[in-house]
Amino acid sequence: MVAGPEVDCGWLPIDRWGAKLVRSDSAAVAEIVLIDCPDPDTQGRDDAAADDANRNRDLLEQVLPECDVLLVVSTAQKYRSWAVAREIVEFAPGRPVLFVQTHASRDFDIRDDWRRELERQGFDVPVIHRVDGVEAIRRAAAGLPPDEGFAALLSSIRTELAGRAARRVRRTGAGDLAQWFFRQAAGSLSGVRRPAEELLRGVARERTRLESALGTGLQRRLAASGAAWRRRIVADTVDSWQGGPFAAFLQGIAAVARFWPVRDDAAIADAGIPASEIEQSRSILVGLAARAAIGEPLVGRARLSEEQSAVVTREVQSRTSGWLSRGVESLSSSRRDRPSSRLLHLACEAVFGGLLVVVLFRAGWSFFHDRLWKGMPTDTGGFLWESLFWVAVCGLALRWLVVAVVRRGLDRDVASLLAQLPESRCADPAVADFADAAGRAAEFVAEADRLTADAASLTVVMPDPASSLGRLTRPTSEQGGG
Repeated sequence: MVAGPEVDCGWLPIDRWGAKLVRSDSAAVAEIVLIDCPDPDTQGRDDAAADDANRNRDLLEQVLPECDVLLVVSTAQKYRSWAVAREIVEFAPGRPVLFVQTHASRDFDIRDDWRRELERQGFDVPVIHRVDGVEAIRRAAAGLPPDEGFAALLSSIRTELAGRAARRVRRTGAGDLAQWFFRQAAGSLSGVRRPAEELLRGVARERTRLESALGTGLQRRLAASGAAWRRRIVADTVDSWQGGPFAAFLQGIAAVARFWPVRDDAAIADAGIPASEIEQSRSILVGLAARAAIGEPLVGRARLSEEQSAVVTREVQSRTSGWLSRGVESLSSSRRDRPSSRLLHLACEAVFGGLLVVVLFRAGWSFFHDRLWKGMPTDTGGFLWESLFWVAVCGLALRWLVVAVVRRGLDRDVASLLAQLPESRCADPAVADFADAAGRAAEFVAEADRLTADAASLTVVMPDPASSLGRLTRPTSEQGGG
């Protein structure tokens, strides 16, 4: 380790590393700590084969996490070393890299080929320095200025690593590390992104299919109990008619009808989804969820237990009952509020009331004029019974007309109501676990995309001036081997 006289190295585990600390008054290391690490390719990949005398790779992997900048020095013989490339790629995220070719007086210039190799590994390499260490020492000992290559390296160190540049290095490294992390995360999500989208579409598709099965069942029950729910809608409409003799007549008929038991066929809210349909949909969704790496306990099995099936059935019936009750009430309300309904009410009241006026006038004339004034004997009992009979017949005829008008277009309105069943989400409990898991997966992927975009915007928020330091710019999944 080489450090300036005033640089504090107490935070580094020098003894554990077995490192030798050398103080230097060179301006190049005035504000930095330079750690010369052993070559990692001298230790095999098999840790059991390493002995206490050769744990160079292990030591390197202890030192690199403490570093802000990597200074990679290589020769024409080792610049393609896979072991070295692996260590650089593993620790380069968030750390600028300064590449240097040494042995310049003995080896040919490898910088162009090395740059291509590094770019293939995912690095952006503005500059690769080429120096000769032996020649640099000789010139320094003789008091001579450094040669052009070594002078360029010293200039880069002073420009990129000293003073305020050190803060810029840490800031840029933090931004690079954030971008690298989110790119890596996005790369790891690439395998589940499409399956997660397919699961979301599959949930919507199976929900629609189950709602169609539920709608078919509701339609059959509505057809089987048509008289009951039609009677309910008519009764709701007629009950809203208040005031007038015809309304009183209808209320009287309704009161008398309550003494006759009526089978309640309107229990259509008990309609549910066949268990076989639910199991088929869940089987399909289990497969889609498995492709998206989603399993228990986030989603359940294809076949529900008896307890789970009972819970789903109750929830579906509860939702269906609530939705259907609101729908029938809406139909009744719309028919009550129609202008034609009010006009029909007024017309029926006029006809029925006019008939009552005629009957009462005829009975009053017969009593006051014929019997009381002229003293003529009259038999009004037969007339009154005939009048009551025909008033009742007229009232029943008008009631039949009212029922026919109220029922007109009712089947079309019920079909329109059933068409709105998908909006009720009555079938959701059957696939609720898959819908929740698919929604969470979609939110997770969307959040990852958002964070990746935010991390990429750091390069705009914190622009980095022209630099000679290399940077890892592509995620590891895109990199080739060394």
